[in-house]
Order: sequence, then C-alpha cells, then structure tokens
Amino acid sequence: MIITTLVENIVNKPDLLGEHGLSFLLESENDTILFDTGQGYTILHNAEKMGVDLSKVSKIVLSHGHYDHTDGLKNVLNVVHDANIYGHPNIFEKKYSRDGQKTRYIGMPYTKEELESKCVSLHLSRKPIQIADGICTTGEIDRLVDFETISDRLCVMRDGSLEKDDLLDDFSLIVPGRNGIAVVLGCGHSGIINTLTQVRKMTDNAPISIVMGGIHLIDANEDRIHKTIHLLSEFSVGKLALCHCTGMKALVEVYNAFGNKLLINNVGTRIEF
Repeated sequence: MIITTLVENIVNKPDLLGEHGLSFLLESENDTILFDTGQGYTILHNAEKMGVDLSKVSKIVLSHGHYDHTDGLKNVLNVVHDANIYGHPNIFEKKYSRDGQKTRYIGMPYTKEELESKCVSLHLSRKPIQIADGICTTGEIDRLVDFETISDRLCVMRDGSLEKDDLLDDFSLIVPGRNGIAVVLGCGHSGIINTLTQVRKMTDNAPISIVMGGIHLIDANEDRIHKTIHLLSEFSVGKLALCHCTGMKALVEVYNAFGNKLLINNVGTRIEF
C-alpha cells in the first residue's frame, strides 16, 4: 500500500501547492481510494504534477463534514465518475464556526440529494464500513477520555438554532500493512487517544505501524498536549506522520517525546508500508 499526501497546509516541493485542507490517496494492487478532498484549490493541480491519475479512483472516504475535507468534491467529481462515497450520515448537517456574534458556514458543499444527483453511490453508516479488503472505517468513535473535548466554536444548525457540534461524523480509516496497521485521520476531532483506543479494540491489539493525518491540537493548551503525548506513548506507534490541524506547538512536543518517529507529512509525501 502506498499513501500519497495530495492536499495539506504546507508544501516544500517544487511545482506543488498547499492549502488549508487534507487529502490522501491510497493505492494498492486492487484499489485506489481517496480519503478526503481538501478545499479543492490544489487537488487536481497536485495530482497532475505528481503523476497521479485520479480517474482511477473508485472509492472516496470522507472523514467528516467540514469544508476543508469535502469542498474538493466539486472538482474531483469532474474526474472521478460513478464513485462510491463513504461517510457518516451527519456529514450533511449544516456546520458552522462561531466566534462571538460572527458565524461562518464550514460544512459540505452539497446536500445529500445534490450529491446523489451526480450519479454517485452513497454509503452512510454510524458503524464501521468495509471499504475494501481489510480496509475499514472506525465508525463513530466512543468518547472515553475526558480531556479530548470538542471546541464550543464548532456548531451545527438544528431546527433553526445553532448547537454545539459533537462531531459524531468524525471517523478514521484502518488500513492493514505487512508489519501492522495504519490509522488514517482527517482532523481527529474525536481525539487521537479515543481513536486509537477504538482501533485497538477493533483489531485485537494489532501493532500500529503508522498514524497519519491531523490530530487537532492546534488550539489545545499545554495540559491537553502533555496528557495526549503521555497516553500516546502507551500505543507504541511506529511512525507519526502528522500534519494539517495538529499545530506547531503540538508537533514540537511530539518531536521532543518521540524523536524520529515523527514525520512531518506535507504535500507530496509518499509512504509505503
């Protein structure tokens, strides 16, 4: 399995572009799977420059319903036809970011009906979904750790009023490899410790070769970061390929704790496992 970072906030390779968003391409002998689509500004450009043929994608997994992971669908679906799209039913909720009296829409670019009209097949479930041979989603992640909370700024519109969004649609992908499994996250709003705890239960404590994606510590205080790193050490993860919403302060602390196990996962990174 090869996982390519098509979209990410930071780029340090020629001809590629960065944006606030995330998208991974997973390629094996039998499947080509797109995990999230970014905002859409860079995914087609970066795919072309990296020699990636997105028309081979038959399955698209959406980690949750925020714009920086789903708006790229508008461009991707011009290239990917008859796609199977996998996600949680709540990805279509009207999601907002609230800052005082100001609100900003941060949800999906399509309604469920609009997406279905584009001749895609939707596979929506709160429970784990089998994507391909051995590859599955975590489903809804149990919230067990008290400090892994969701920001009050993230809201959802229900019955005409804004409520705090518990982001139950946030899930991750479990991918088997030769020497263990990869856990692929979008933003990890559910919490990296909650997520890995669920993965461990689902895989009968299989070794975790790599965790990649965002773990949403960008706004976390030092106490939460330190507690996260302390518990993360118990999972004996081989590599941490972190990016997007992890946050610079958290990346520094992860490096201090785990050293060369940390891989800064920018646009153009290719990981084989």
